[in-house]
Amino acid sequence: MFEGKTNVVRLPGDESYHYWEMFEDTYAIQYGEALFCYLLEGKDSALLIDTAYGRGDFPHVIERLTEKPIMVVNTHGHYDHTGGNAWFPKAYMHPVAAETARRSFQPLDKEFWANMPYPDYDIVFINDGYVFDLGDRKVETIHTPAHSQGSLSFIDHKCRLLFTGDEFDSGQANLRGFETIAPFLENMKKLKSRESEYDFILPQHNGGPITKRYIDNFIKNAEDILAGNPHPVGLFDSPGAPGSNNPNRTRSRVGHSSILYNAE
Repeated sequence: MFEGKTNVVRLPGDESYHYWEMFEDTYAIQYGEALFCYLLEGKDSALLIDTAYGRGDFPHVIERLTEKPIMVVNTHGHYDHTGGNAWFPKAYMHPVAAETARRSFQPLDKEFWANMPYPDYDIVFINDGYVFDLGDRKVETIHTPAHSQGSLSFIDHKCRLLFTGDEFDSGQANLRGFETIAPFLENMKKLKSRESEYDFILPQHNGGPITKRYIDNFIKNAEDILAGNPHPVGLFDSPGAPGSNNPNRTRSRVGHSSILYNAE
Protein backbone atom coordinates (compact mmCIF):
# COMPACT_ATOMS: atom_id res chain seq x y z
CA MET A 1 0.00 0.00 0.00
CA PHE A 2 2.86 2.38 0.81
CA GLU A 3 5.02 0.97 -2.00
CA GLY A 4 7.62 -0.34 0.40
CA LYS A 5 8.36 3.00 2.06
CA THR A 6 7.04 2.22 5.50
CA ASN A 7 10.12 3.09 7.51
CA VAL A 8 9.28 5.71 10.10
CA VAL A 9 11.31 8.57 11.53
CA ARG A 10 10.74 8.81 15.26
CA LEU A 11 10.67 12.24 16.85
CA PRO A 12 10.95 13.42 20.43
CA GLY A 13 7.46 13.67 21.82
CA ASP A 14 5.95 10.93 19.63
CA GLU A 15 2.99 9.41 21.42
CA SER A 16 1.59 5.89 21.30
CA TYR A 17 -1.20 4.60 19.09
CA HIS A 18 -4.05 2.44 20.32
CA TYR A 19 -6.52 0.95 17.86
CA TRP A 20 -9.48 -1.41 18.01
CA GLU A 21 -12.61 -2.46 16.12
CA MET A 22 -15.27 -0.19 17.61
CA PHE A 23 -18.11 -1.36 15.34
CA GLU A 24 -18.19 -3.94 12.55
CA ASP A 25 -15.39 -3.09 10.08
CA THR A 26 -15.00 0.28 11.83
CA TYR A 27 -11.69 0.93 13.55
CA ALA A 28 -10.81 3.67 16.00
CA ILE A 29 -7.18 4.83 15.89
CA GLN A 30 -6.20 6.85 18.94
CA TYR A 31 -3.02 8.93 18.98
CA GLY A 32 -1.94 10.01 22.42
CA GLU A 33 -4.58 10.89 24.94
CA ALA A 34 -7.39 12.46 22.96
CA LEU A 35 -6.91 12.48 19.15
CA PHE A 36 -8.84 10.01 16.98
CA CYS A 37 -8.93 8.86 13.37
CA TYR A 38 -11.33 6.26 12.00
CA LEU A 39 -10.92 3.58 9.34
CA LEU A 40 -14.11 2.31 7.69
CA GLU A 41 -13.72 -0.85 5.62
CA GLY A 42 -16.09 -1.83 2.84
CA LYS A 43 -16.23 -4.70 0.37
CA ASP A 44 -14.08 -2.93 -2.22
CA SER A 45 -12.18 -0.18 -0.41
CA ALA A 46 -11.65 1.59 2.89
CA LEU A 47 -12.17 5.18 4.03
CA LEU A 48 -9.72 6.80 6.45
CA ILE A 49 -11.28 9.77 8.22
CA ASP A 50 -8.34 12.03 9.19
CA THR A 51 -4.67 11.11 9.56
CA ALA A 52 -3.67 12.81 12.86
CA TYR A 53 -0.06 14.07 12.69
CA GLY A 54 1.11 11.01 10.76
CA ARG A 55 3.94 10.53 13.21
CA GLY A 56 5.54 7.38 14.56
CA ASP A 57 3.87 4.08 13.72
CA PHE A 58 0.93 5.60 11.84
CA PRO A 59 1.57 3.82 8.48
CA HIS A 60 2.21 0.54 10.29
CA VAL A 61 -1.11 0.82 12.10
CA ILE A 62 -2.96 1.33 8.82
CA GLU A 63 -1.19 -1.64 7.23
CA ARG A 64 -2.29 -3.86 10.12
CA LEU A 65 -5.93 -2.86 9.80
CA THR A 66 -6.60 -3.24 6.08
CA GLU A 67 -5.13 -4.40 2.78
CA LYS A 68 -7.81 -2.70 0.70
CA PRO A 69 -7.33 0.52 -1.31
CA ILE A 70 -7.71 3.52 0.98
CA MET A 71 -9.41 6.83 0.36
CA VAL A 72 -8.35 9.58 2.77
CA VAL A 73 -10.79 12.31 3.76
CA ASN A 74 -10.23 15.15 6.21
CA THR A 75 -12.84 16.58 8.55
CA HIS A 76 -11.08 19.96 8.27
CA GLY A 77 -7.68 21.43 7.47
CA HIS A 78 -6.00 21.67 10.88
CA TYR A 79 -2.67 19.87 10.96
CA ASP A 80 -3.56 17.50 13.80
CA HIS A 81 -6.04 15.99 11.32
CA THR A 82 -4.07 16.23 8.07
CA GLY A 83 -0.45 15.64 9.11
CA GLY A 84 -0.45 12.03 7.92
CA ASN A 85 -1.94 12.81 4.51
CA ALA A 86 1.52 12.74 2.95
CA TRP A 87 1.63 8.97 3.45
CA PHE A 88 -1.01 8.79 0.68
CA PRO A 89 -1.12 10.01 -2.92
CA LYS A 90 -4.49 11.78 -2.57
CA ALA A 91 -6.82 13.27 0.04
CA TYR A 92 -10.39 14.54 -0.13
CA MET A 93 -11.40 17.68 1.75
CA HIS A 94 -13.47 20.86 1.60
CA PRO A 95 -11.88 23.66 -0.49
CA VAL A 96 -11.39 25.84 2.61
CA ALA A 97 -9.62 22.98 4.39
CA ALA A 98 -7.07 22.84 1.58
CA GLU A 99 -5.87 26.33 2.51
CA THR A 100 -4.22 25.02 5.69
CA ALA A 101 -3.91 21.26 5.15
CA ARG A 102 -0.19 21.28 4.37
CA ARG A 103 0.64 23.89 7.00
CA SER A 104 2.10 22.49 10.21
CA PHE A 105 1.57 24.12 13.58
CA GLN A 106 5.35 24.26 13.94
CA PRO A 107 8.44 23.70 11.74
CA LEU A 108 8.62 20.11 10.52
CA ASP A 109 11.63 17.94 11.17
CA LYS A 110 13.50 17.74 7.85
CA GLU A 111 14.30 14.04 8.15
CA PHE A 112 10.69 13.24 9.05
CA TRP A 113 9.28 15.19 6.12
CA ALA A 114 11.84 13.79 3.65
CA ASN A 115 10.66 10.30 4.60
CA MET A 116 7.05 11.00 3.59
CA PRO A 117 6.33 9.45 0.18
CA TYR A 118 3.76 12.03 -1.02
CA PRO A 119 4.64 15.49 0.35
CA ASP A 120 2.75 17.04 -2.60
CA TYR A 121 -0.25 14.73 -2.41
CA ASP A 122 -3.19 15.57 -4.65
CA ILE A 123 -6.21 17.26 -3.08
CA VAL A 124 -9.74 16.58 -4.30
CA PHE A 125 -12.37 19.13 -3.29
CA ILE A 126 -15.65 17.82 -1.90
CA ASN A 127 -18.66 19.49 -0.32
CA ASP A 128 -22.11 18.85 1.08
CA GLY A 129 -23.73 15.73 -0.37
CA TYR A 130 -20.60 13.99 -1.68
CA VAL A 131 -20.85 10.22 -1.18
CA PHE A 132 -17.98 7.78 -0.75
CA ASP A 133 -18.93 4.32 -2.07
CA LEU A 134 -16.84 1.57 -0.45
CA GLY A 135 -18.67 -1.20 -2.33
CA ASP A 136 -21.31 -2.22 0.18
CA ARG A 137 -21.01 0.86 2.37
CA LYS A 138 -21.87 4.47 1.53
CA VAL A 139 -20.63 7.43 3.56
CA GLU A 140 -22.29 10.81 2.99
CA THR A 141 -20.60 14.19 3.47
CA ILE A 142 -22.28 17.04 5.37
CA HIS A 143 -20.78 20.54 5.44
CA THR A 144 -20.81 21.77 9.06
CA PRO A 145 -18.76 24.98 9.28
CA ALA A 146 -18.22 26.61 12.69
CA HIS A 147 -15.04 25.31 14.35
CA SER A 148 -13.61 25.73 10.85
CA GLN A 149 -15.22 27.03 7.67
CA GLY A 150 -13.98 23.89 5.94
CA SER A 151 -15.44 21.43 8.44
CA LEU A 152 -17.16 18.28 7.20
CA SER A 153 -19.15 15.64 9.06
CA PHE A 154 -20.01 12.20 7.70
CA ILE A 155 -22.93 9.76 7.98
CA ASP A 156 -22.05 6.09 7.52
CA HIS A 157 -25.36 4.73 6.26
CA LYS A 158 -24.46 1.06 6.68
CA CYS A 159 -23.33 1.14 10.30
CA ARG A 160 -25.51 4.15 11.20
CA LEU A 161 -22.69 6.28 12.57
CA LEU A 162 -22.09 10.04 12.53
CA PHE A 163 -18.51 11.35 12.45
CA THR A 164 -18.32 15.00 13.55
CA GLY A 165 -14.68 16.01 13.28
CA ASP A 166 -13.96 18.92 15.64
CA GLU A 167 -17.39 20.54 15.36
CA PHE A 168 -18.06 19.01 18.74
CA ASP A 169 -16.80 16.18 20.91
CA SER A 170 -17.49 14.53 24.23
CA GLY A 171 -15.95 17.47 26.06
CA GLN A 172 -16.86 20.56 24.10
CA ALA A 173 -17.52 22.49 20.95
CA ASN A 174 -14.34 24.53 20.57
CA LEU A 175 -15.45 27.63 18.68
CA ARG A 176 -13.87 30.98 17.96
CA GLY A 177 -15.74 34.27 18.33
CA PHE A 178 -19.34 34.87 19.34
CA GLU A 179 -20.18 35.12 15.64
CA THR A 180 -19.58 31.37 15.26
CA ILE A 181 -22.39 30.45 17.69
CA ALA A 182 -25.19 31.02 15.15
CA PRO A 183 -23.66 28.85 12.40
CA PHE A 184 -22.86 26.22 15.03
CA LEU A 185 -26.54 26.19 16.01
CA GLU A 186 -27.55 25.76 12.37
CA ASN A 187 -25.15 22.83 12.09
CA MET A 188 -26.68 21.18 15.15
CA LYS A 189 -30.17 21.63 13.77
CA LYS A 190 -29.04 20.12 10.47
CA LEU A 191 -27.58 17.07 12.25
CA LYS A 192 -30.67 16.83 14.46
CA SER A 193 -32.88 16.67 11.36
CA ARG A 194 -30.90 13.62 10.22
CA GLU A 195 -30.83 11.78 13.55
CA SER A 196 -33.04 8.93 12.29
CA GLU A 197 -30.09 7.96 10.04
CA TYR A 198 -27.52 7.30 12.78
CA ASP A 199 -27.38 5.73 16.23
CA PHE A 200 -24.04 6.90 17.64
CA ILE A 201 -21.67 9.83 17.23
CA LEU A 202 -17.91 9.44 16.82
CA PRO A 203 -15.98 12.67 17.44
CA GLN A 204 -12.30 13.27 16.71
CA HIS A 205 -11.33 14.24 20.26
CA ASN A 206 -11.92 13.13 23.85
CA GLY A 207 -13.46 9.71 23.27
CA GLY A 208 -16.52 8.05 21.78
CA PRO A 209 -18.91 6.78 20.74
CA ILE A 210 -21.27 9.24 22.37
CA THR A 211 -25.04 9.52 22.54
CA LYS A 212 -27.16 11.59 20.16
CA ARG A 213 -28.46 13.50 23.18
CA TYR A 214 -25.35 15.67 22.94
CA ILE A 215 -26.92 17.39 19.94
CA ASP A 216 -30.02 18.34 21.95
CA ASN A 217 -27.79 19.79 24.67
CA PHE A 218 -25.72 21.72 22.15
CA ILE A 219 -28.86 23.17 20.54
CA LYS A 220 -30.17 24.45 23.88
CA ASN A 221 -26.74 25.72 24.87
CA ALA A 222 -26.29 27.68 21.63
CA GLU A 223 -29.85 29.05 21.71
CA ASP A 224 -29.38 30.28 25.26
CA ILE A 225 -26.03 31.91 24.47
CA LEU A 226 -27.57 33.75 21.52
CA ALA A 227 -30.50 34.82 23.72
CA GLY A 228 -28.09 36.32 26.23
CA ASN A 229 -28.61 33.58 28.82
CA PRO A 230 -25.47 31.38 28.75
CA HIS A 231 -24.69 28.77 31.40
CA PRO A 232 -21.18 29.83 32.50
CA VAL A 233 -18.77 27.42 34.17
CA GLY A 234 -15.03 27.50 34.79
CA LEU A 235 -12.85 27.30 31.71
CA PHE A 236 -11.48 23.93 32.86
CA ASP A 237 -14.88 22.66 34.04
CA SER A 238 -15.69 20.18 31.32
CA PRO A 239 -14.97 16.42 31.16
CA GLY A 240 -11.92 15.63 29.07
CA ALA A 241 -11.74 19.04 27.44
CA PRO A 242 -8.81 21.46 27.70
CA GLY A 243 -9.46 24.82 29.25
CA SER A 244 -7.82 28.15 28.54
CA ASN A 245 -6.04 30.86 30.47
CA ASN A 246 -7.30 33.46 28.02
CA PRO A 247 -9.63 35.81 29.92
CA ASN A 248 -11.57 36.45 26.71
CA ARG A 249 -12.64 32.82 26.51
CA THR A 250 -16.01 31.72 27.93
CA ARG A 251 -17.43 28.27 28.59
CA SER A 252 -21.17 27.58 28.73
CA ARG A 253 -22.29 24.08 29.70
CA VAL A 254 -25.59 22.23 29.34
CA GLY A 255 -25.49 18.64 30.56
CA HIS A 256 -22.16 17.13 29.54
CA SER A 257 -21.95 19.39 26.49
CA SER A 258 -20.09 22.69 26.67
CA ILE A 259 -19.33 25.46 24.21
CA LEU A 260 -15.98 27.23 24.47
CA TYR A 261 -15.88 30.56 22.65
CA ASN A 262 -14.44 34.06 22.70
CA ALA A 263 -16.57 36.56 24.57
CA GLU A 264 -17.93 39.53 22.65
